[in-house]
Amino acid sequence: MIDFSNIKNFTTPRPNQCSVFGTAAEFDALPETHKAQIFFLDTTARKFLYEFIDHACLLSDGGWAPFSYKNYKIIEQFEHAVDVQENIPLLKKWMYNRGIPFGNYVFVLTDSNEQPLLMTWKMAIKYAFDLFLIGDTLIFDPTINWAVYNYHEGKLFFAKDNIYDPSEMERYVQELNERKKKYPQFRHPFL
Repeated sequence: MIDFSNIKNFTTPRPNQCSVFGTAAEFDALPETHKAQIFFLDTTARKFLYEFIDHACLLSDGGWAPFSYKNYKIIEQFEHAVDVQENIPLLKKWMYNRGIPFGNYVFVLTDSNEQPLLMTWKMAIKYAFDLFLIGDTLIFDPTINWAVYNYHEGKLFFAKDNIYDPSEMERYVQELNERKKKYPQFRHPFL
């Protein structure tokens, strides 16, 4: 059974095809200290992560407002285009100023066919331009107390202080079920 405590057991060697780091040879040319902080995750981990973000209601549907479910107290936006080379120093400084420890491991999910990544926050900052250039990208850690989302049109969002309470939705569904028992003609929205 996969969970966050054993997800490193679900890694694979670097892919032979291109990744966010370029070709396999370009990834192999990265410093060993960098490669030691970057893991490619397999299909089991990919399935687990996508199901997790879905069940945690981490993202809403719209790229222009990815955290519109109001699961976070604070949502900040990077004011410069992330896909412009000149903004890379500003982007890295902005990410650094989010206050996340460099050694924290984070998950990187993209909307392309890329493998999910597990890497340190330091490597996410170091390779931010490459990560965000490929399209819609979500970065988060197992606590889901914060998340970074890059919308492919150059918009970057940072959400922190997660306030999502799954018990609220459970209470709502329970009320609907009770209403269905009492009034059988009631049309339950989830059935």
